[in-house]
Amino acid sequence: MRERVGAFFRNTYAPDSHGVCNVCRGPASGGICRICARHRNDYGNGLADRTVLLTYAQGSHPDGPHQSAHEVRAYKGYKGTPPVERCKENLQLVVNTAIQVHYPCISRWLNASWDGITFVPSRDRPGKNHPVAALANAVLSNSRLELQKFLLEPGPGSDNKHQLVADRFTVPDRWRDVVDGKNILIVDDTWTTGSSAQGAAIAVKGAGASSVTVLCVDRWLRHDWEDHRTLIDTLDNPYDPLICPVVGRVCSRSADFRLTRV
Repeated sequence: MRERVGAFFRNTYAPDSHGVCNVCRGPASGGICRICARHRNDYGNGLADRTVLLTYAQGSHPDGPHQSAHEVRAYKGYKGTPPVERCKENLQLVVNTAIQVHYPCISRWLNASWDGITFVPSRDRPGKNHPVAALANAVLSNSRLELQKFLLEPGPGSDNKHQLVADRFTVPDRWRDVVDGKNILIVDDTWTTGSSAQGAAIAVKGAGASSVTVLCVDRWLRHDWEDHRTLIDTLDNPYDPLICPVVGRVCSRSADFRLTRV
């Protein structure tokens, strides 16, 4: 993992870190950023109960496209280019490793175990062939989790890509029993404003989910935004898969994992 992505990805700060939003892990002065505060004001408990973000990706780099931004775009194809297989493998590896090592911390933080899993679709690729579906499958790969899969469908508000609307996604009737009263995991690739992931959370909560966790591979930061650049400048260390995204350090589980693999 360190050899493949450590040179360009960075670990996200843990929740409750100074100067970082508890929801999106972007820059914030008071525990929650302006965008996430607005979402909370508008939708309250309809949003995700927990957000787990694994890496930072750096956009609008002054020296040209940063490799972290390239990975996030290239894994599913970008501006007519075909998907890059190595980028797909890298993101799936990040997800799978995070679940293998850190799921005990995540489940304690949530105070529940997941029952079902889905991913954030798009209008042009709404089905199970969407590239994010492979990231959701990486949660289940080589793990003991037995989660029921279900699909979200784009709703009438799905064209509002950067605005959080309540009808962006829907839970089809055939999946209602999988969702109602259950603890649901939603997987996404990139968090920019959070409108996609939180839109999915609103749909799942509206279908009766007991709790919703969003697992997002990359928090997108921009060098041309001053507060984002300030945060980027603090990211000195290569990505380390043993650093827990919940506690922000090598936890007891990851320490044991390291010892048993040496």
